[in-house]
Amino acid sequence: MFARILVAVDGSEHASRAIDYAADLANKYGAELILLHVMVFRGSARIPPDLYDFARIEHIEATEASILRGVAEAIVQAAEERARNQAAKRVQTLICVGHAAEVIVERAKEEAANLIVMGRRGLGSASGLLMGSVSHKVAHLCQCPCMTVT
Repeated sequence: MFARILVAVDGSEHASRAIDYAADLANKYGAELILLHVMVFRGSARIPPDLYDFARIEHIEATEASILRGVAEAIVQAAEERARNQAAKRVQTLICVGHAAEVIVERAKEEAANLIVMGRRGLGSASGLLMGSVSHKVAHLCQCPCMTVT
């Protein structure tokens, strides 16, 4: 029934529960898990003023973009570890940039996902309360079943 399950992850507790549900389904159906984190903003090449001296002294890249990318990689790495601890066997991770709902729906289509699993609420901004949550938008835009986990 499910061959490819896309899970939207953002490091929130709701996303962690979504991983648990998706990993359980993946085990039951022998499905591949696709863990997707969407960065709303890629970041710039500038070094944040508070980190300039540190980056210069330590000879490290500390641009806004590299810091944001590092956070995104940590989120998908933790998600993958959680999925594998739940005995998920086939796990793929993706990091994309854009409007979260649109990217989730687009990637689900491109990855031929049979199911999208996501948390009811994530780490989104307060504007999500006024304009609608990502999970609500995905449920209306997606062409495959969508499971929202509380």
